Amino acid sequence: MTTTAHASETQPIATSPCGTFAGVTDDSVSIFRGVRYGAPPIGSLRFAPPQRAEVAEGIVDSSQFGSISPQDIDPLPMAVPGTEAIYYASQSVSDEDCLNLNIWTPDIAGKAPVLFWIHGGAFLCGSGSGSWTDGARMARDHGIVVVSVNYRLGYLGGLFLGDYDERYSNQAIQDQTLALKWVQQNIAAFGGDPDHVTVGGHSAGAVSVASLLIAPGARGLFRRVFLESGHLEMMTEIGKARETTDFLLRQLSVDPAGDVLAQLRDISIFRILAVQRMFGIGRRVFPTVLDGVTLASDPYAALSERSDIDILIGSTSEEDRLFPITGWAPPERSLPATIAAYLRDPDAQSEAAALYAPVLKAVGGDAANVGHVIATEHGWGEPVRYLAHRHAAAGGRGFVYEFGWKSPGLGGRTGAAHVVDLPFFFDNLDATGVADMLGSEVRDAPVRALAKGLSSALAAFVKTGDPSGPLGTWPAYASRQRATMIADLEPHVKTDRLAERLDFWERHRDSSAPVLSNIFGTEFEQRKTGDAGA
Repeated sequence: MTTTAHASETQPIATSPCGTFAGVTDDSVSIFRGVRYGAPPIGSLRFAPPQRAEVAEGIVDSSQFGSISPQDIDPLPMAVPGTEAIYYASQSVSDEDCLNLNIWTPDIAGKAPVLFWIHGGAFLCGSGSGSWTDGARMARDHGIVVVSVNYRLGYLGGLFLGDYDERYSNQAIQDQTLALKWVQQNIAAFGGDPDHVTVGGHSAGAVSVASLLIAPGARGLFRRVFLESGHLEMMTEIGKARETTDFLLRQLSVDPAGDVLAQLRDISIFRILAVQRMFGIGRRVFPTVLDGVTLASDPYAALSERSDIDILIGSTSEEDRLFPITGWAPPERSLPATIAAYLRDPDAQSEAAALYAPVLKAVGGDAANVGHVIATEHGWGEPVRYLAHRHAAAGGRGFVYEFGWKSPGLGGRTGAAHVVDLPFFFDNLDATGVADMLGSEVRDAPVRALAKGLSSALAAFVKTGDPSGPLGTWPAYASRQRATMIADLEPHVKTDRLAERLDFWERHRDSSAPVLSNIFGTEFEQRKTGDAGA
């Protein structure tokens, strides 16, 4: 990643404050891979806040992707092998020395808007090198610079150690913040405009974007955000983070009476990954702890102070369909059992049963299908709309979408599941694994047209803060006109989309089960998300 090389005449060369880099050219796009933004987070820096990388000497060969964070493979590629390309480039190598980023630029001498992309993967898996989000087409067709980032995953990036040193919290979000600071200082040398940065991400990447919105250290580093299937409801209360830390330190054989940080620095990565594998996502060791240091302790109060930031946010219409494929879904349940898993109050359960009875009838009594609908609306639809509502109430401008194209992939099991929309926003339907997951219909002209429209809308948002045009007129979300762009083969705007059911979940947001409890298996707990009437 940092070895020097002699650049040939055909290599693009970028000289920035952090060093001189030799990339590669592909169909008029200059690509720089594995560019270090942070010092290796090893030794005394393991679990610590990231530190800036030293200025590189000589010409750095930036033709190959850098190392990605240590991890086990995501369960989706195990179920659908072609989808490994969502998360990893071929020949990907993991290493704790993983703080690097990748750049696709249309013109090194230009001054183009920047899309800073954060990958998903439940904060356990993934990388910035997946082909579904390759930035070449966005750079070439829309004239924007795309930056993708690698950051620490799993316990390395999310274990809360703030009680031992307040700086040792939310390490992954601190990594992303450091990478954004690198962009501010260096992206001009790669043809990007540091004053026009949009931060985008999918799933855990979108939760990261929401976290950056409420991170004091990220102020002034971007002006727009794109949240694809993510929101503010995945934040972790500090008390719950402490319980998780105490439990995991015991599993790692760390003596709490000794020097905890020193012991953690000495534990092998193999033991860390073994414990991480044992407990998986169930322990929710996420870098989203409301510690009052890295992240604001009151997320919606912090959001109300970000009315200067334009927001594009949305979800798919059947997010929850992914999880039976990956094995992260609970056993199929009857409609009453599903409702009881989300609501304690008998009156609320009766109201929910009446609301979803027509849905059950429409799908021929398929309770599992209705379970997907409930999980999607409770875990994504309502939280996405609520964030847009709070942002609009504070005077901010935001746009909401719902990706509605139902893929026939995997014999119809895929539908409009979580992750299906990912290659559409980058117009990468030809990427490895897309047809494996979504079906051969992704080659059809109407589907390709939707990808062209969505990628163009995202590019328009990055450039102007308004996605209107490519998919038609797209009104900004307002509390009195709750507009949602339905991204389907015939894109159209719906006002008050699913209002009755989403309003129900909003009324019960403080007493219903935590968001995504169907995946994480979390017990009921109070959701501290501010005044729903604001």
